[in-house]
Amino acid sequence: MDENSFFQHFSPQASCALAWLRGKLLWLKLPKTFWSSRAAAAGFLWALPFLFPEFAGIAWLLPATLLFVAGGGERRFQTGYWIGLCFHLAALYWLLFMPVFLGAVSAWLALSAYCALYPAAWVFFCWRMLPRPKSSAPAKFPELWKRLDALTWSGRQLWALAGAMAWASVEVLQAHLFTGFPWNFLAVSQVEMLPLIQLASWTGVYGVSFLVAWVSLSLGLAVAEIAARPGHPWVWGREILPAGLALVVVWIWGFQRIADAPQTADRLRIALIQPSVEQRLIWRGEGVEERFEELLALSEAALATLPRPDLLIWPESGLPAELERPERVAEFIRKKRVPLIFNAVDSSQPSASAEPLYYNAAFLMDKNGLLLGKARKRRLVLFGEYIPLANKFPFLKTLSPIGAGYARGEKPGVLELDDPPIAVGALICFEDAFPSLAREAARRNPDFLVNLTNAAWFGEGKAQWQQARGAVFRAVETRLPLVRCTNNGITCWIDPYGRMHAGPMESPADAYKKGFQVAEVSLSRPASTPYLREGDLFGWCCVSASFVLLLIREWFRLREQAALRKSAAKANNAPARR
Repeated sequence: MDENSFFQHFSPQASCALAWLRGKLLWLKLPKTFWSSRAAAAGFLWALPFLFPEFAGIAWLLPATLLFVAGGGERRFQTGYWIGLCFHLAALYWLLFMPVFLGAVSAWLALSAYCALYPAAWVFFCWRMLPRPKSSAPAKFPELWKRLDALTWSGRQLWALAGAMAWASVEVLQAHLFTGFPWNFLAVSQVEMLPLIQLASWTGVYGVSFLVAWVSLSLGLAVAEIAARPGHPWVWGREILPAGLALVVVWIWGFQRIADAPQTADRLRIALIQPSVEQRLIWRGEGVEERFEELLALSEAALATLPRPDLLIWPESGLPAELERPERVAEFIRKKRVPLIFNAVDSSQPSASAEPLYYNAAFLMDKNGLLLGKARKRRLVLFGEYIPLANKFPFLKTLSPIGAGYARGEKPGVLELDDPPIAVGALICFEDAFPSLAREAARRNPDFLVNLTNAAWFGEGKAQWQQARGAVFRAVETRLPLVRCTNNGITCWIDPYGRMHAGPMESPADAYKKGFQVAEVSLSRPASTPYLREGDLFGWCCVSASFVLLLIREWFRLREQAALRKSAAKANNAPARR
């Protein structure tokens, strides 16, 4: 069926709506199919380090590659959007594993379409910072090289620095706007470069992304200079000098920080249980007794190891929500004489006339079976745990399969235990992806952070690995150990310098299987980090500086355009020579 006959099958109103939609989609049409295919290839190339860590080196070439690919036409924002869309569609493919087909596809498309706006904005910014090309530039030069050729050496270095700040800026905005989605940042691809990621203790994850982007843009400048001046083979050296020196300094400093890491004999032996319950069973509430008995059996096996663990942890959704007999948990704990951290639903009644509020929470039970404290989840999953505007428009609750959903916790939770004497900063679900949440918990002086999560939503996909690699930065930023206990995922602990221990259980394939880990977590208390004191100051400074630079550049562009119009008008009004 051709396009015209297709539209004839609809009413005039539907035809108008489809025509409007088609027009909007044409806004994303790129100038040439050739460049569209390159943009798609760049997006999929970008996804490789986040799908296969062995390709981490590609990340150092990505920012410059994205700008070069986006230089094929005038619609650079659209090209950047297409690159970002392809990247997120590939990197977030695991959303399709959710056990609701329409919801999975909708979430995959919607989240990818939203996140693609950020690389598009970055590409637009970097190109906007460049001047018009010199007329003397070779005609066969790519557009990006022509524009770089119009700058002096110092101008090119300032442009690379501005581009790196802009990259950090879009990551900051992505982490905060609309509840935030701090996932697959450029720095996360480098978690195995331990000396490099120590920079996060000062700047947060955004500083590492800034450095990688700065080096990448400097490499792009070096390639452009080699092409522009083929008779000077060493001209590229000065282009990478500032960023290269910064990288060397950070690497030496980070290496020294790791070498000087304090050693401590204070260790806590923790049993981490991974029941690997299928998400469909959790939703349907099936096999409650069998699931509970298997959870207890895994716990008994972990507690039977020697030396005996000091603390037992169950993951998010590990304890069946339908099990309305908490005394059975307390009975098991009293029998085994071990404290327990577990996840369950908490509730409160604001007033006698108000509806009760429900929370996704972490609880601490001492070895006598008494509940000592709880920490409520603060960052909820959109449409998975809450419906936007449901409080103002109650009818939305009836349209959602989750009903009213959960309420949001108001403050960071720290669980305190007397025997052994420890304090634990609690994070739930994907909260270990948010730098600000881990920092707020760490500022309450816990001995370590714990994350209880359930990644069974995404089957045997890469979500588990991507979340764990991002969580490495929470340990480095706060200089606190981070213990991760997952229903299906990477159950492990991460030391304050970003080294992952006790996970996966035996092999990478075991990340998706049931089992347990016994981890000996160091309880050293290193000095407070600059990031812990100042938070995302570096990131927000990058946002402010990028915004000011864009305003200044736009002001100069308006002045240039006004001068060109004035010159054209003067030329048109000048009397012709006789």
